Amino acid sequence: MKSKHVAGIVLISIGSLLAFKGAVEGNQSIINAGIGGVFLGVIVLTFSTSDYIKYDAFRATVQSYFKLMKKIVDSLELRSGAVYIPPYSNLPDGGVFIPLHNDFDLDLARFDRNTVFLTDIGREKEMGILLTPLGKELMEMYEKYSEIDFENAGLHVVENASSVLRSLNLARSVRIEEFGDLIRVYVEGVRTDMCSEACKQIACPICSSIILSVSKSIMELLIVEDIRAEEQTVEIKLRRIGGIDKWM
Repeated sequence: MKSKHVAGIVLISIGSLLAFKGAVEGNQSIINAGIGGVFLGVIVLTFSTSDYIKYDAFRATVQSYFKLMKKIVDSLELRSGAVYIPPYSNLPDGGVFIPLHNDFDLDLARFDRNTVFLTDIGREKEMGILLTPLGKELMEMYEKYSEIDFENAGLHVVENASSVLRSLNLARSVRIEEFGDLIRVYVEGVRTDMCSEACKQIACPICSSIILSVSKSIMELLIVEDIRAEEQTVEIKLRRIGGIDKWM
């Protein structure tokens, strides 16, 4: 086995353990370190092969992390779709909040990079968990190779996402349709076996990177109402729920 393969596997293993440890201890910094380790491991492992991206390694790593986070979500009996939060002073990288109930409330002033569980008695509507999006690093690639000012890009951000995903052979194209507060995202030519109804809460790197990019580009919170995968198309249904000021 090549040394790069060994290094990739070690990074993924350590990252997964850190993410689990952070989730158990309620330490967002450790969770973030774990996610970063998993992502770096994927990059080392897949880029060291003859293909630019080796899908099987990518999928296996994502599924391993997904199963871990899904167990945590299920054990806490969280019901609502994920809420994507654009970057602001408390969360410079943005975040994903999974509320306990569909009828939820938010107080973004309570969030910071060390927050994981919100469980205050008497504020049940605000209960849930706060996570770093699995697709954060992929979104950063969109920004790195773009001349677009993401925070003022509006929905044009999908053009750059399409280019990066196509170059990585992860998806063929991304398009968006907007109907008032409703936003529908269509990802064509994606490996749909990575997506399922469960992605409403813990989305794969492709879907979460796109959702976070849209949230950042319009500087509004987005709730994931539905994700459907059929053949080679993934449809993501999002709803705008207001900007940072509304929820502070």
